[in-house]
Amino acid sequence: MRKVTITGSVLKRIANIQSIHFSGEETVQFQIQLIKAMQERLSAVTPFEGYKEYEKGPWANTRRIFVQGHRVYYSYDFKDDSIVVKGIKAPGMK
Repeated sequence: MRKVTITGSVLKRIANIQSIHFSGEETVQFQIQLIKAMQERLSAVTPFEGYKEYEKGPWANTRRIFVQGHRVYYSYDFKDDSIVVKGIKAPGMK
């Protein structure tokens, strides 16, 4: 199984997810499910799957896929066959 690493900034964004429609416990369960879904989806992704976002700069060679409606930005490391999740955006987020 491919190693999937999620950066601290992504985990912080996920931890900041809140909803007025759900209890705190339900929100925590959603956050856990989102992380598990990201790991499951990315562990099965091929090296060239997803939309390539940028060619230059700090986001160079970053790709994007959708997981539960969230845009997940990641890079693939060919050396050790691993993936680093660099960013996440929720639906409707700027």
